[in-house]
Amino acid sequence: MTTLSRHWHPIATASEVTAEPRRFTLLGTDLVAFRGDHGLSLFTDLCIHRGVALSLGFIENGILHCGYHGWAYDGTGACVKIPSLPPGSPIPPKARAITHRVEERYGLVWACLDEPEQDIPPFPDDEWNRSDYRTFVSHHYTWETSAGRAVENFMDISHFPFVHEGTLGSRDATEVAEHTVEERNTGLYYYLEAPEPASLHSGADDVIRWEYFLTGPFTIHLRKTIPSGDQTLISLVAAPTSEKTTDMFLWIGRNYQLDPSEDGEFIDFTHEIMEQDRLIVESQRPEQIPTNLRDELHLRIPDASGIAYRRLLGAISGAGPFLP
Repeated sequence: MTTLSRHWHPIATASEVTAEPRRFTLLGTDLVAFRGDHGLSLFTDLCIHRGVALSLGFIENGILHCGYHGWAYDGTGACVKIPSLPPGSPIPPKARAITHRVEERYGLVWACLDEPEQDIPPFPDDEWNRSDYRTFVSHHYTWETSAGRAVENFMDISHFPFVHEGTLGSRDATEVAEHTVEERNTGLYYYLEAPEPASLHSGADDVIRWEYFLTGPFTIHLRKTIPSGDQTLISLVAAPTSEKTTDMFLWIGRNYQLDPSEDGEFIDFTHEIMEQDRLIVESQRPEQIPTNLRDELHLRIPDASGIAYRRLLGAISGAGPFLP
């Protein structure tokens, strides 16, 4: 059975990891990340000598030095100098930092705390690398909720007329059409097609296609396609930092208005939507999702994606403190 520690989770945007050590938290574990002599490095934020946080140290010539006694660690985690010993003294083999897998991809720094069972979640159609798409990291939020709650909200379409009235939905169109949630090896896929509510446009009804691509446990892409072929891709990955706190990273992609100077309106609109969601999601109790379907009331059609998602989360061993 899979565990959360065997999945890749982001800890920061690429620009947030520099040549100075900085603390990050994932799955309740404090980490220190920096760019040094071996490129990108990630350790448990703990000096093996006396348990001091390495993030309080400093970098010299690409080497991380503990701020307490100056023990020096190279980018592989090996201790290469103990200042209190005479020059040339052997360094104990156990003098190593606790290292973790780390990669930079899609504008984020990703960590895996155990042997990864799959790759970093890709974009649905490689939108990050396509020249006909403008895709970028747009937001980094911290919400007081579980990662499961944050993702489930993103998957849910029936709240649009109420939480996002006038932007994504209207109370003159609240019914959710029946749809099929397809279970895939790495997650879920489903789509809905519906006319845009009359209150949101001035012309004839336009049928909008909403497609959702979930790569378990916490990466979700929403692609909106209008009849002209214009597509907007809003993507979210939620990183469980602690039991009730989640770091969330968003990307925005589109196949129109490709000039970066156009980004501002998309950033502002997405922030408005996310703030509306945050107020709702942070009020949910319990913060963790109950994966036992008997613990909350579900409706077969409007909650189809949520039901499938809870089943997916329920198959993750030891995830209880961070989601259900």
